[in-house]
This record gives sequence, structure tokens and C-alpha cells, in this order.
Amino acid sequence: MNTKIRSQKSEVRSQKSKNKTTILFFFLSSVFCLLSSDVFASDLRIGRMKVSILPEYDSQDVLVVYEGKFSDKNAFPNQVTFTLPKGVTKLTDVCSLSPGGQHFCQLYDITDKGEYNETAVKLPYSDFFIDFQYSPFKVKSGKAERDFEYAVKSLYPIDTLEVSIQEPLRAEDFKISPNPMSNTEKKGFRYHNYTYKEIKQGQDVKFKIKYMKDNVKPSVDIKFSVMSKQGLIEQNRGIWLLAAGIAVLIVFFIIRMRKTHHKGTKSTKEQRLDFRQDIQDKTG
Repeated sequence: MNTKIRSQKSEVRSQKSKNKTTILFFFLSSVFCLLSSDVFASDLRIGRMKVSILPEYDSQDVLVVYEGKFSDKNAFPNQVTFTLPKGVTKLTDVCSLSPGGQHFCQLYDITDKGEYNETAVKLPYSDFFIDFQYSPFKVKSGKAERDFEYAVKSLYPIDTLEVSIQEPLRAEDFKISPNPMSNTEKKGFRYHNYTYKEIKQGQDVKFKIKYMKDNVKPSVDIKFSVMSKQGLIEQNRGIWLLAAGIAVLIVFFIIRMRKTHHKGTKSTKEQRLDFRQDIQDKTG
């Protein structure tokens, strides 16, 4: 009896030891994966990145858009980090783009790094799209000067960095430093463009922007922007298609009912003939 009890206790101790070993194995594996992921993320490289800076586009703030692609698409999903201007506490969009062009919006965290902020986000794919607004100047009313500096700071090396600065509508004496490499006109806006090669990790690419405006109206009224108009067109198109579909169904049912009624109802001439035949049968 004692031998049996000792054998059972030995089996229990052996099972507990195995469980502890399994838990320790999974714990160490998880730590290793996390450390490997961090190291791997630090080795990432951006193949192409475009930064669009749009002062007073659809609000009194400055709209900034980051879009680009990491070089190694096989390194994703992965967590990446982007720098933001001081004071940015929320993002408008944080998306990863699939090879088919679908946008997958992601959760994010923003931390204060002193001179700037950072956002950490896990991307399922190597393509990214981020946009946000911030307020480097405050103008309440009247003619006033806008003067601010924007620094593009990447935590990863960049093969090709493109920067495009949109000149606000109704702006006067618009100046940028350094001088633009090229200028383009598109849909009534003037763009000042730059292209840089081999940007090092942590390197700052700064732009000083200064201009005058005599009002605080943005370039685009969001209610009548191109996207809003397109949405309204699509909505109206859907309403018209629905109305047309209902009208077709109504006409179809009316025609069908008329045909059914016509088949089920005899003409006056046929009724008279049937009446005569009945009389003949009764009197005959």
C-alpha cells in the first residue's frame, strides 16, 4: 500500500516538473521572440517615403501625410515607429495597405519624447499611410504672418524621401527654405517639391515656411471638398438606382396583373356566345 502511494506521489511530482519545464520553455520562447522582433524592427529600412505638408488645407491647422513602403515586405507583420511634431496627440488615419490596395486601419500609441512625439503601430503589410493635423501657429483673425518649421525625422534609413509642400490659396509672399527643387500646379494648387536620396537613420530634414494671409479661411471647405462631392454623387446615384429599380418592379407587376386579368376575364362577345349556348342547351 505504501509502495503504491509513493509511486503516485512520484508521478505527481514528475508531472508538476514537466509542467514547470513547459511553462519555462514557452516563457523563454516568448521573450526571445519579443527581443528578436525588436532587433529585427530596428534593422528595417524604408524604400520610399513621401511627406506632404499642407498648411491651412481644410482647417486652420497644418495637415501632414506620411505614405511609403518598407524595403523588406517579408519582414511584416511588424511593429514600427514614426516621429510626430510636438503636440500631436491623435492621428486621423493610420493604415497599412495590402498588395491589393485595401486599407487596414490600425491601433496606435503616442508617446512624448521631449522635442518630438512618437507613434508606435503594428503594420500587417510593408506599405503605410498616416495623416494628422497640428497647430504650429495661432491666428484668430485679420491679416497675419504664418511662420513655422517642419522637420522630417525618420527612425529608419530611407532610400528615397520625397517632400511636397502645398501653397495655401490666398496666401501672399509665400517663402520656403531651402529653395524647392521643382514646382508643379495641380487642381488650382501650387506645390513645392523636393527629392532626397539615402537619408540616414535619425537625420533631420527641415523646412522653414512663411507667408501672409488676410483671413483664417482654409483653402478647401470640407463640405464642398472633392471627396464630399464624390460622396454626394455616389449617394445620389444610389438613390436614383434604387428609385429606378422600384419603378421597373412596379411596371412589371402592373403588366403581369393586366395579363392575368385578361386571361381570366372573357370579352363581351364571348360572354354573349356562352349565354346563347346555355339558352339553347336548356330549350333544346
